[in-house]
Formats: sequence, C-alpha cells, structure tokens
Amino acid sequence: MRKDFLILILAKKNSVRLKNKNCLPIQKKPLITRTIDFALKVSSKKKIFVSTDDEKIINICKKKGVICPWKRPHKLSQKNSTTYATAIHSIDWYEKNFNKVNNILLLQPTTPFRSLKDFKEIKKLFFKKNKTVIRYTKIRFESMTQ
Repeated sequence: MRKDFLILILAKKNSVRLKNKNCLPIQKKPLITRTIDFALKVSSKKKIFVSTDDEKIINICKKKGVICPWKRPHKLSQKNSTTYATAIHSIDWYEKNFNKVNNILLLQPTTPFRSLKDFKEIKKLFFKKNKTVIRYTKIRFESMTQ
C-alpha cells in the first residue's frame, strides 16, 4: 500500500446558520487559511485539493498554490448536499487529471485547532492498521452567565 494521501478540504460558502463561515477569522486568521496552512505542513501543494463554491476561497487557494480547479457545482453546494457526494466528485476529477487516490485525509475548516504531533500519531495508526481513523476531542462548555 502506498503511504501517501490526498488532502481534501471541502469549504462551502454559506451554511444554514453562519454565512461565510469558512472565511471567518479565529485568532485573526480565516478558518480556510488555517486549514490550508496545516495541510501545507504535512503534504505538497499538488496533494491538497479544495472544493468550494466561494470565489474568495478560490483566490486564497490560488495564492497558496493548492489545487482548486473550479467553482463547485451548484448541486453540491446546497444545504442538503452531502460530504460524500462532494468528496466523490472531487476525487473523480483529481484521478482524471492527476493520478489514482489511495488514501484521503479530510480536513474540515470548521475544526481549526490541529497539532502536528496528533497528525503524526494518527498517520502512523492509519498505515499500521489500514483502517479509517477519526479524531475528536471532548470539550466542556461553561456558562458565561452568573
């Protein structure tokens, strides 16, 4: 098994609850930029693919030099569009224009805090077990009211 992967970033322009959420800043840096910057730390530009329907995100991708070949089709940008359908559409395009995809790392812009240490552990586990790995963190919310 080849030990490389395609990093897939799916960044729709609008969500039902929060408009332009992927361009909103966290610690002065847009979510999409944080995600692309992390991807660039663990892979080459030609292995990072962004699917979006947002011109602003397309321009960020061009500046960063990652693959974002088109504006995502309207049918894959609806509130009922699935991650699966969007991912398959992106992978199909990548395979037709570059090469076969053996492994995928899906990075969601709405999960902005990642560590290289965790990534290395997850990658090692994935290639050792050859199974899907999902990383999550439990968080505790405290009331802001008194």
